[in-house]
Amino acid sequence: MPQLDNAILVACPPAEVFAFFLVPANLLALAPPDLHLQLVEGPERLELGARLTWKARRWGLTQRLVTEVAAFVPDTLLVEEQRQGPLRKWVHTRRFESVPEGTRLSERVEFEPPGGLLGLTVTARAIERELDAVFAHRAAKLRERYGGQRGAV
Repeated sequence: MPQLDNAILVACPPAEVFAFFLVPANLLALAPPDLHLQLVEGPERLELGARLTWKARRWGLTQRLVTEVAAFVPDTLLVEEQRQGPLRKWVHTRRFESVPEGTRLSERVEFEPPGGLLGLTVTARAIERELDAVFAHRAAKLRERYGGQRGAV
């Protein structure tokens, strides 16, 4: 299964970064504008089992997807899995690790491209390019908010 990894150093403690990621409105603020991401339904704060319904426009199509928080360890781990959506599989793992600079936020997205006609265009490579752009945008937004640097391992 294809996967993409990303890491960024954020100049504040893990508890603060983790708390930021628990608020779906903050996730919207980190999304690139050209994604046209909208939260259709979801809680104000994430917890284990929380479901979020999103709408986005990619590849010329409006996509609807439902994600669920599948793993949750306070200040340490947040895993969202797609329950409904355009991809065959989507698992987004975020790890928050204390480091001298503040927090190392490591993200891994494991995915399987869609099947059918959409799968002819939306290949693993196309998804990886999209994710690279999303991660770069998110890193810039997090640096604006907290300071830090992308690509730190």
